[in-house]
Amino acid sequence: MKPIKYTDLEQSEIIHTFEYYDFPLFFISKSPSNGLFLNYYVEEIEENIDKWLFSRITSKELRNLVEVRLSVLDLLNLLFNKKRLYHLYIDSALNHPNEELNLELVDASNLDKESFPEEDFFVEYDYVTKQNLVKVEQDIIDSSRFKMVLRDDRNSHDISLDLFLEVLSNLKESINDIAYDIGSKLMGQKPTHEINLRVHSLQPSSFGIWLITEPMEPDLFEVPEKSLNNLFKLIDDIQHKSPIEIEEQIDIDEEYSIETIKSVKNMLKDIVDNDFSLTLEANTKVQMMPIEVKFDKASYSKLDVLNKILKDKSQKLTEEIDVEGVLTSINTSYNKFRISTTSIGEIGGKMSKEIFKELKKDNNLQFRVPSSIKATIKKEIVNDYLEEEYYEKYTLIHFEQPE
Repeated sequence: MKPIKYTDLEQSEIIHTFEYYDFPLFFISKSPSNGLFLNYYVEEIEENIDKWLFSRITSKELRNLVEVRLSVLDLLNLLFNKKRLYHLYIDSALNHPNEELNLELVDASNLDKESFPEEDFFVEYDYVTKQNLVKVEQDIIDSSRFKMVLRDDRNSHDISLDLFLEVLSNLKESINDIAYDIGSKLMGQKPTHEINLRVHSLQPSSFGIWLITEPMEPDLFEVPEKSLNNLFKLIDDIQHKSPIEIEEQIDIDEEYSIETIKSVKNMLKDIVDNDFSLTLEANTKVQMMPIEVKFDKASYSKLDVLNKILKDKSQKLTEEIDVEGVLTSINTSYNKFRISTTSIGEIGGKMSKEIFKELKKDNNLQFRVPSSIKATIKKEIVNDYLEEEYYEKYTLIHFEQPE
């Protein structure tokens, strides 16, 4: 967590207070940059110095708290286990508002269980909104039958077969990537069988189809339903939430993986590239309430949110490594080499431009094959989630071989 200054606290706004006695004891604050923070009073450790539990939380965690689905102790334990919970020490006699406050990560070495509630509880009242808080039941989407509608500008009631198959393929991939995310959180492993889609019937107007999910076996964890639910939610979030809120669902909530963002981006990109709109419709499982999400021309610019996330998460790492082994092949015409190393196994790549040029003009520079070699290699790892390029590249920049 970034350092906290007294002015940072002063500029924050208290948006929920759940306990109050002379001053707020347990509250949620929002920073000027819209970051949400849990503040839980522990004790006065000496005159003028108070100890607090302090943590950055997400909009989802806050929603689960105020909708009485997540208890206070469960939230604190979650933050502790994810190494997101801190002790914050505030000196009320501080005369330098720009001075950094004492902030320390709570871990096994300094955890004081007495700083947590003695008994678990749910929040019941908000002193800011002056409202009683009641549990909000969540009704999951019924995946046994849902509708996908594709519509062009002319509403021509038809679609290219290639585009239809591409969208349907990306829809299936998106649902299964989300299922993988859910399975990893619930069971610590991916689902044993993928979710298939079956065309149930055609929609009479525009171009639409009713679809059903087809898990290969009964699913006690409701992964197909939760996967479809999260897909609807993600498309709705793309329309209505800020990039920061979507990113926190990846980085902090760990609700979506990069693979999920990539497959949903590919599906929506097909919609944008072909000037179509996409509508998904379903009913909730218990109350049979209709749910609809849409991605149309008004949302096209929102695709940049996903592109930015994928670009920001892309990696390009470069390092120089020293290896020893046997030079097994060299091609001076096409600039290729292979070395069987003792440390990282078989590698292949190209010579640097400098070595390749020197080799062409200097007859005394020669390689012996097969022969032992000591070499310095530039290793480049590229994971470009936006352009979908993934590779390791090795460049020989220096070598020595015995006479």
